[in-house]
Amino acid sequence: MSLTRPQVQLRVAPGAPVTVGPGGIVGRLHAAALRIPDPRVPEAAALVSLRGRELHLLALRGALELDGAPEDDVLLEEGMIVRLSGVVDVEVGRVDLPERVLALRFPGQVRELCAPVYSLVTEPEPELVPAYLEHAVARVWSTAEGWTGDFGRGPEPVRAGRAWAVGGVEIEAVEVALGEAGSAATTGILEPLTLVARTTSVHIQRARKPPVTFDGLPAQLLSELALIGAPAPWTVVAGELWGKRDPGRHRMSWDRALRRLRTRLREAGIRDDLVRADGKGNVEVFLYPGDRVVDEA
Repeated sequence: MSLTRPQVQLRVAPGAPVTVGPGGIVGRLHAAALRIPDPRVPEAAALVSLRGRELHLLALRGALELDGAPEDDVLLEEGMIVRLSGVVDVEVGRVDLPERVLALRFPGQVRELCAPVYSLVTEPEPELVPAYLEHAVARVWSTAEGWTGDFGRGPEPVRAGRAWAVGGVEIEAVEVALGEAGSAATTGILEPLTLVARTTSVHIQRARKPPVTFDGLPAQLLSELALIGAPAPWTVVAGELWGKRDPGRHRMSWDRALRRLRTRLREAGIRDDLVRADGKGNVEVFLYPGDRVVDEA
């Protein structure tokens, strides 16, 4: 029996239930996993996120209400009704959280397969990105039958115990308990980070090391993500940086800015998952316990 991925069924009456996985957007966007064509609902109103062994609905540009109370983060449970933007009720159906999921192990990382598609890139270092990238050396995607991958020899089944070598990287498919794998290997004790966001500059303070200052476009990108405080579609952040009219045309600029930011983080010795992708083109500032954001914008 093939391993499944975490997912939840969401429904807006009178429509049929829609299955949404981690990284799925709820909103007016044409490409949203649960599309709500209501002018009162933002394009990217909320996002389904896997947090450990739980699926959550996170507010992005829209407000969430549960039992009449405003919420930014709702733990999804079967039978609940979440009100979106004060006007649309989203019914939560079956929540599927399998005990074990398929993961890929490669140097320095073990990544659970939860998003619909992943791309493996090797520069500047091996990374499994939850998106379809044209320049990827390999890709893995979910189907009704399980997981399929293309490691340079055409599509083939991906099952625990199989291994491949591609682009100089050894990859192995393994089973892990849900929530067991991380985005990257971590060694030593992680120091709490304080991000002071000032729009055109960001200062990252650490207890036992000098602060690091970011300026220019990397600072603006980091500041926007930190102040949003939740995974957001890259088009939403790009719209804030370069204008909201047709933000999709800024894709190349976005990719360059994100690469510059990640390079700067690595050079400063700051953990590489501080800015991470969350499936389907969503990006977030990922805070560990003890980390905090100070808004001085």
